[in-house]
Amino acid sequence: MATTLDGKTLTVTKWGENVQTVASQYDAWVSSTYKRKIKVYGIIRGYSIDCIEQNVDWATSLANYFEAVALAGNSVILFSDASVRPVASVTVYVLNVAYTLENLGGKNIRKVTLTLQEA
Repeated sequence: MATTLDGKTLTVTKWGENVQTVASQYDAWVSSTYKRKIKVYGIIRGYSIDCIEQNVDWATSLANYFEAVALAGNSVILFSDASVRPVASVTVYVLNVAYTLENLGGKNIRKVTLTLQEA
């Protein structure tokens, strides 16, 4: 499975999506009966992607890079050719970057969780 974000290859361990409906409610009378109606305008799709990197110093870390992208408020392109959930060139914003660094058997492994939202 090849997944890239802003052209950087991610080693994905977990993929999650969230779809939130954007809607409003309004009052209406239908056949002399009060109704609470809903108007749906669209959806906001978000992604939570867990990935890992091994023996990478902070200066070249994905966590460091995407923290800078989030701080700048720039959009990036998400691409994945995974058969379970293909995503072709979707523009997203980085909303959150969380990471832990673990020393597993002498291998420094950084686990990074990226929270993204479609632009």
